[in-house]
Amino acid sequence: MTTAVPSAAYAAVRGSLRRQPVGWLCGVLCLLGAVLIVLDFAAVVRVFPGSALLALVLLGVTAGVGVAVLQRVRPFRPAPRLWAWSGVVWGATAATGCAVVANGGLQNIWFKTAGIDFGARWAAALTAPLNEELLKVSGVALIGLGARQLVRGPLDGFFLGAFTGLGFQVVENWTYAMNSILSSGGVNGTADVVQSFLTRVVLTGLGSHWAMTGVAGAGIGFLLAHDARPAHRRVVPAVLCLLTAMAMHWFFDAPLLGSVGGVVVKTAVNFVIAAGFCLTLRHRSRRRARAFLSSPRTPLSADLLTRRSRRRALGKVPPALRPAAEARASAYLTVVEEHAANTTSTGPGSDIGRGQAY
Repeated sequence: MTTAVPSAAYAAVRGSLRRQPVGWLCGVLCLLGAVLIVLDFAAVVRVFPGSALLALVLLGVTAGVGVAVLQRVRPFRPAPRLWAWSGVVWGATAATGCAVVANGGLQNIWFKTAGIDFGARWAAALTAPLNEELLKVSGVALIGLGARQLVRGPLDGFFLGAFTGLGFQVVENWTYAMNSILSSGGVNGTADVVQSFLTRVVLTGLGSHWAMTGVAGAGIGFLLAHDARPAHRRVVPAVLCLLTAMAMHWFFDAPLLGSVGGVVVKTAVNFVIAAGFCLTLRHRSRRRARAFLSSPRTPLSADLLTRRSRRRALGKVPPALRPAAEARASAYLTVVEEHAANTTSTGPGSDIGRGQAY
């Protein structure tokens, strides 16, 4: 009797490992990354706990606002919260923690092989695009593999990448705030945190990691797309997306356009590239959804296309029937999203009533 509970718990864990190996791997790597960050900055937090907490609160609010905006920009409906925040957590822990170690090692190589002057100017631009973009996009790939039903094409990959980059961006900004306290001698930690926040969030935040990893994540979406495209039509755009993200990162970190105006230009360029990817993919997705819903073969209502039309249709349903209607609309919307992402899909089955949204 005393071994029944442990045996049952062991069996449950073993079964979970078999069902969700990718999820467990992500969890272990996120824990490892968090430990690396704690080991690197624990001493600073002990000496300046108030400033560390202030930076954490400011950047936590930034993460919440960023996720809310990305969810709103996403077409059709917001992403599942667990899926979105999984990307944020990967970027904030696994990617950031491993990057702290990897960046230090590669930067030392540049300093030793090319000299101190060259390393001081170019080490960041030659290190971060390689290490950080690969670490972030590897998380996008793992989460995408663990939730294949949610990464149906490049648009889903873009948003998962943006969530992941946002998490990396927030924690990296926190580490920069901690380092700024040390570099100024710890005289006024609050001012250092606020200045770091204004520089890395207000001034450059729109063109930082969320934008870079969003572009790289679109490539993962091409690889995992739910369609019948051959391998070469998946790999080539995926590689191009990753190289574009690395080029964005290189341009952002390169010792070029060093003035405040130059920094604004760099931020604007990266933002325009990411926004261009998002708007193009979003437009194509909506166009395919609209064509699907307007087709004579389609048994679903065009009311599913936008949030406003769905709210308007739901308002016509009697209150007592709305929960069931919302559940049906959610199932129908999954069909629409699948067709919007998949150019080779066929019409839905005849078991869905024609013209239905609710």
